[in-house]
Amino acid sequence: MLSLPSFDNQRLIFHAARQTLRKAEMARVAVREWLNEHDCELEEWKRKTASELGISISILEQKLLASAQHQAVTSKGDDDVNSEDNSL
Repeated sequence: MLSLPSFDNQRLIFHAARQTLRKAEMARVAVREWLNEHDCELEEWKRKTASELGISISILEQKLLASAQHQAVTSKGDDDVNSEDNSL
């Protein structure tokens, strides 16, 4: 059987997770709308940048995705190091 403090903690964690999901969904919708509104500009930027670099648009897109993934991994690593520093 759950104790009252344990139940309250689980309820608060569940509530925080729901709020986080709701905020993430709102952000996703906002970003999607912005991308749809600026699709032509983004395609023009990709075309121009790929041309300047002398590569195809698909290779540029692959490089952008690889860079974003690398930044996400690096950022996660930095967050892990910071959380370890804070726990000491």
